[in-house]
Amino acid sequence: MGAIWGKKWLIFGMAILGGILAGFAGMARAPLYEATMQVIVDLPSSSAAAGRPNATQDILSATVDGHLTELSSEAHLRNVIAALRKADKQQGPAGSGLAWADSDAGIARKALAWVSTLLPRALLNRQGPTAAPELADAAALKTLDAGLRVGQELHSRIISIGFTDTDPVRAARIANTVAAVYIDNLVRQNLASDQSELASIVSRLPEMQGELTRATERLQTYRSTNGAPDQGSADVSAREIAELGRQISLAKADLAAVETRVEHVQDLRKTDAPAADLAAAIGSPGPGDLVARATDHAQVNGRPATQTDPDLRRTITGEIDGQIARLDSERRIYHAQIASLEERREALKAAAADAVSRLSGLRALELQVDVISQRYNELLTRQQDLLQRIGSPAAGLAILSQAWPPTRPQTLPPIFLVPPGMIVFGLATAVFVLARQRLDRTLRSEAEAEAALGIPCAGLLPKTGRPRARRLCDLLLGQHKAPYTRAVGSLLISLVNAKSRLPGVILVMSGGRSEDKTSLGWSLAVTAARLGERVLFLDFDQQGARITREFRDEFSTSKTSCTVAHFLSGKRALSETTEDMPEMHVSYMPAPSISDDVLHLVSTADRMHQLRETYTVVIIDGPSGPVGPETRLLTRWADAVLLTVRWGETRRDTARGVLEFIGLKEKLPWQLPASVSSVLTQVNLKQHASYRFGDRGDLLLARP
Repeated sequence: MGAIWGKKWLIFGMAILGGILAGFAGMARAPLYEATMQVIVDLPSSSAAAGRPNATQDILSATVDGHLTELSSEAHLRNVIAALRKADKQQGPAGSGLAWADSDAGIARKALAWVSTLLPRALLNRQGPTAAPELADAAALKTLDAGLRVGQELHSRIISIGFTDTDPVRAARIANTVAAVYIDNLVRQNLASDQSELASIVSRLPEMQGELTRATERLQTYRSTNGAPDQGSADVSAREIAELGRQISLAKADLAAVETRVEHVQDLRKTDAPAADLAAAIGSPGPGDLVARATDHAQVNGRPATQTDPDLRRTITGEIDGQIARLDSERRIYHAQIASLEERREALKAAAADAVSRLSGLRALELQVDVISQRYNELLTRQQDLLQRIGSPAAGLAILSQAWPPTRPQTLPPIFLVPPGMIVFGLATAVFVLARQRLDRTLRSEAEAEAALGIPCAGLLPKTGRPRARRLCDLLLGQHKAPYTRAVGSLLISLVNAKSRLPGVILVMSGGRSEDKTSLGWSLAVTAARLGERVLFLDFDQQGARITREFRDEFSTSKTSCTVAHFLSGKRALSETTEDMPEMHVSYMPAPSISDDVLHLVSTADRMHQLRETYTVVIIDGPSGPVGPETRLLTRWADAVLLTVRWGETRRDTARGVLEFIGLKEKLPWQLPASVSSVLTQVNLKQHASYRFGDRGDLLLARP
């Protein structure tokens, strides 16, 4: 939110610009009109959907999908283009149905003509005559496909065909042409298919008629040869066979009962059973009555029941033998009856089988005649249907409503494009601002500097542009309330140690731009002299900064040709190597020449104690350009090290690399030879305040 608020005017301006551009784009673009016509698909025949639930809807959906695919196919669009061009030729210039395609094709032909001047003649002769028509067809096909819309109305049988164009009349004409060409093509395809099928049926009718004649002759021959078996006689024979089977079953049951009774009587006789038991086993009333009469006679004579009259006993025995003989006779009769019934049943079965065989052959021939006759009748019916369809061909769909030139444009008025344009441009600018801030690897706040470099941030210096020596001196000495003066003073005071004294030696080194380093060194020197300190500006910048030359030319009263190298090597005294600047109360020691080996001087020199005794504050302007090993040695001389980082320009990895090279990044704070701090230079206070970091930059912007 802070980043977006800081760029609120940019975002607002881009939103206004987006609205203006969207409005102009809407006014520059011609309004588009969409003309729509509708066709309705015929319902599928009931025979196609017979026997399947929901089959009608499935067939209808498949048919509609097929029409939608064919209406959008490239082959159909090419047919539409050909029909439109043919109509344009017949109507003349007034038709202009393909104006949308002719304009594109004209541009394409002009481009092709221009390109042809650059191509070899051999290639032009090989491709030139056919390239222009193909290019025109491609442009027309692309435009037609872009403006055409084909869709189904919900889940109904209605298909809508729409075309969008800048001319409403042309849009309606093309939409109607698309449907008309498609229906005409379907009519021609169906007519050709019906004619082909009719020719096939006509060629098959004589063959089918001959098969029907031959099948009828075979049926008549079979009937005359084998007679005409009656289905009723076969049914009567089947009933007689069933009745004989029932009679045989009854006879076998009676036979089984008689045989059981005979076997039981014989078993009783073998065991000398009483006559009463034999009479009961026989089941006939004659022996039973004799046995009862013998028993009554014995009781009358006062004798036991077993002692009967011998004549009566013989009579009983004779009666029992007669009954047994009768049972044997019945058994033989049953056997003969069963044999006769089975013989008759077998004869009926043989006769019935023969009748069924003759009847099945007749039925097979009759079925063959029926099938051939049905096929022949179907061919005749299909022939009549095809003749009717050829007489009145149909496409399977019909036009429900024609397309009329629309009166209301499809595109929105330009005023309605302004809010979306503003929103899109505003959001895009906000996203760009956030992405830029996210990808920004530079340092913009004290917290970022401390987190990225791992050392404290001593302060921020406001942006001064490219200051001159005189202007910088007047600013520091004359404008005490200026943000820059206050920032330098606050920075210098922040370096005060526990003894309330400024560091004796302050090394200013560059984390990116060397000019910021030198400007900061001179600003600290002037501010320290203003506080009453004896200040020496010790220059190690062999390339010679512009602002240093300006300070020497503007304020130095005693020029010297000696440098730091002469003093450190012991060749010259301190007074011979320094220049006085009485207006600022600052002494200056020039930088070594390019030919001097600064690394050797710094590693072997041991005269810093003399500088500390003479001056209370020594400002060392570190070497410019890439950081070298001499800078690492200079940190041993310093009581405080300041690393300049340009606000919004110096990358984090660059500043971090400087610290790592001089060996300050890898040490803990209490292991450093001096206090190391970073300084953000060239800070745009207004822009810095818009980020709402809440650091010293907000205090510098406030008026005292």
